[in-house]
Amino acid sequence: MLAIVQRHKYFEMKVKKTTVLTSKLIFFIIGLFLVNCHGDINKMMKEERYIPINKSVKLYVETYGEQSNETCLFISGAGANSSFWSDHLCDSLVKNGFFVIKYDHRDFGYSSKIDWDKNPYDFMQLAKDALTILDSLKVDKAHVIAHSMGGFIVQLLGIHYPDRIISLTSISSSTNSPTVPMPPEKTWEIYLADTPKGNFETDLKGFLKVWEYLNGKAKFDKELAIEYTKNLYERQVIDGALGATHVKAQETLTDRTEELKKIRIPTLVMHGEEDYAVDKYGGIQTAESIETAELVLIPKMGHIPFNHDILERFENEIIRFLVNNKSSN
Repeated sequence: MLAIVQRHKYFEMKVKKTTVLTSKLIFFIIGLFLVNCHGDINKMMKEERYIPINKSVKLYVETYGEQSNETCLFISGAGANSSFWSDHLCDSLVKNGFFVIKYDHRDFGYSSKIDWDKNPYDFMQLAKDALTILDSLKVDKAHVIAHSMGGFIVQLLGIHYPDRIISLTSISSSTNSPTVPMPPEKTWEIYLADTPKGNFETDLKGFLKVWEYLNGKAKFDKELAIEYTKNLYERQVIDGALGATHVKAQETLTDRTEELKKIRIPTLVMHGEEDYAVDKYGGIQTAESIETAELVLIPKMGHIPFNHDILERFENEIIRFLVNNKSSN
């Protein structure tokens, strides 16, 4: 009888011990799950909104991550909307502790369309659009990253509003100096041959010719170009030259070479060695003009990267520079 009682107590203790261990294991697994979920939620925390510039102009703005974190503001080029900057890039920066903002310029994408004849604008207005977005989101200072025409804007911000900029990244852009070589004749021929009529299916062929040319000498990953074009058509009707009014606004620009010498902000200048839209010397001259600039030239890269390997390098260079120049470092 005593043996039976002892055996019963032994099994009872074993069951209790197993139950405790099982409970701990379950709580441990739940904890890991919640940590991972929190990371995914933080990574994917994307918000869309419209920010008014004035009574008639609203800009479409996307944000990622926690607003209390250090801010990165991305500015696209002429005829490009905010999707130029991939979700992967934005999510990677959120993982590195940044708050990310990107937006569609006035007269493009989801943002308000402008009657140029009645309400023309210059590049200082485009620079002030960027500042209004920061003000609306209560951001005092930001890292500003820009491509092509956006590079003109970020340079103007660095010259005229240095107190609002933590670091500056100018990609595939220029100083507007007359010493920078003009695009080759073939560039204009490729542009003028593309005549979109507002139908994605029928217009795609013409755009793919442009994108393959602007991709440079790297392998052309067609699916990237198709997705990029599809996004343009999802946001607005494309029935003429992309960013025509943005190009008109560029007529107000002047040579910034001397003014750029005033900049003392950490700067990354990145350019493709096979850029047929903005000659690579535009990037080289920008870097030479800014004492604090780092120059990165990417072999085979054109004006827009439609190659997976080059796109990865393109985004990693941005991430590396921003992480290295975090204010908290």
